[in-house]
Amino acid sequence: MATSLAEVRPDHRLRYQTACKWLEDNQANTHVLDAGCGVGYGSALLAQVARHVTAVDASAEAKSYYEKYFFRDNINYLTANILDANLVGPFDAVVSFEFLEHIEEADRAIELFGRLTKVLICSTPNEIIRPHKMEPVNPFHTRHYTPDEFESLIGVGGFRVVARFNQAGGAAPDIRPGWNGKFMIAVGVK
Repeated sequence: MATSLAEVRPDHRLRYQTACKWLEDNQANTHVLDAGCGVGYGSALLAQVARHVTAVDASAEAKSYYEKYFFRDNINYLTANILDANLVGPFDAVVSFEFLEHIEEADRAIELFGRLTKVLICSTPNEIIRPHKMEPVNPFHTRHYTPDEFESLIGVGGFRVVARFNQAGGAAPDIRPGWNGKFMIAVGVK
């Protein structure tokens, strides 16, 4: 696992950097929720532009990493299931990268995000390009989404997708318009 921002995969880092730019450009950077923050590198990137970041992940192992390597004074890390974290909004935005495919309750998470914010920036693998059951199967993923399924899921929270982006993968981290890459990135607003 990464112990510094320089060690984070370029495609993962670029997702957060792109979110940071969007948040700044749209003045949605006072209080941001990083849902499914993992070891916290993305929260540390968000903390460069947000006044305050609340970062939530259920993994106790991830907690030891973010406390040791990605602690920032303006980040409040919570070790909890996102659905049980007793979060109180509103947040300027929820950022949730490569998280929805890890949980069975993705629709409940999106509903929660819809109660907490008017802006959602999220990503997930594209089932058409990278089928969930294709070898090697990621044992931590419950499913992947087609572009139509992803857009419908985001709509569960009352969000309307206003921007669609993709990345081809780790070796090709550039963010491109549209959803025809291995990873889909959406900006949803209310």
